[in-house]
Amino acid sequence: MIDWDSFGTEKKSSVDTRIVSVVQEKLNVIFPQSYVDLVMYCDCACPEISTFEYQEEETCISEFFEFTDEVRQFTISWYARPHGVFNLPERFIPIARDAGAYLICLNFDKSSPTVDIFDPASGQSLFVARSFSEFVSCWHE
Repeated sequence: MIDWDSFGTEKKSSVDTRIVSVVQEKLNVIFPQSYVDLVMYCDCACPEISTFEYQEEETCISEFFEFTDEVRQFTISWYARPHGVFNLPERFIPIARDAGAYLICLNFDKSSPTVDIFDPASGQSLFVARSFSEFVSCWHE
């Protein structure tokens, strides 16, 4: 189990197993357990330690989106709705955004979802990590 406190994330969430089941059913996915653990620990997390590299770039997480089945701005359901994000590849679920305008997504095109970063302006996506747990293990100050 990941120690979310070590990333400067405070425990604050109303997400429970019922909400997780509803969102998974609505989006037709099964989220990685480590991601579920995060949203049940701190929904809308803004970790203080979250800088990560991808390709030749470096960025950090600005915020994770609220985990709810309600379709309203800055929720996972709002970003994942049909035509919610222009050019978003099918089976990509945006879960957070970086300090710029890029979306951090779970890519469910793989048998085990990977983490990719997506630029809505160009429609380009880049691989970040083989799993959500691996993604978290890359975070640093």
